[in-house]
Amino acid sequence: MQAVLSEDSSNGERRKFKRAKRLNLVAQLAGKTYKADDWSMGGFLLESYDGSLTTGSLITVEGLGRSPKSVLSVNLPSRVERLGERCIAIKYLSLDSGAYEFLQQAMSDSGDMRILLNPSAV
Repeated sequence: MQAVLSEDSSNGERRKFKRAKRLNLVAQLAGKTYKADDWSMGGFLLESYDGSLTTGSLITVEGLGRSPKSVLSVNLPSRVERLGERCIAIKYLSLDSGAYEFLQQAMSDSGDMRILLNPSAV
């Protein structure tokens, strides 16, 4: 069963999913672990990125966790949405069920996000 999230466009923002800014999570890319900021079910922002990816690059997110010591191994195809100075925005191209459940629980725990399921998905 795959859940579908509703879009959050009621406030005029272009974002598809609500962000969880108070959430401390990490992501693993190309064997390195980064503190990730500004999370959503659609992707995240790394404010301390020091790699060589460019906008549009395809990458695999290898791990997600609440700390570098507790990382869930994942294999999430993703794309670089935009770059800034030492900053990179990553968008998931798909989520496996383990990653989806992890992110849903982490964001629900943060209190910043409510998961809205499309009734046709259940």
